[in-house]
Amino acid sequence: MKSNIEILLGEWGAWKRGENRSSLGYPGQSAFQRMRVDGQRRADPYALMVDDDLRKVDEHIARLFPEAHVVVVAHYVWPGPVKAKLDRVRATRTRYYDLLEMAHKQLSHWMGDRYQIPCVVPAEFILSGHLV
Repeated sequence: MKSNIEILLGEWGAWKRGENRSSLGYPGQSAFQRMRVDGQRRADPYALMVDDDLRKVDEHIARLFPEAHVVVVAHYVWPGPVKAKLDRVRATRTRYYDLLEMAHKQLSHWMGDRYQIPCVVPAEFILSGHLV
């Protein structure tokens, strides 16, 4: 299951890719202008709403250290499979996912309560048997 920060970063990536051509703020069309009322069943285009959380995460991504910034942009904005992104970033798969995980944790910390990643302590780090 995706965490809230991963969902927010997915929305951020869609905005950065240009799926929302309007600048920060309201979309160019309302969802009601795109609605079909003739009874046809078809998927309506997705209207991305840019809100304060996207603005805030955009500012925080710019504050990440350069390697993590590039990996976040690669993962959420650049098209293509991870293999192509690894070649373009010039990182190993392990390094890529370590940087991505670190960026998720840092961004979730900066974004606050709703985006906190739950801390799960592996069993090997529990020092006392009575804590289990």
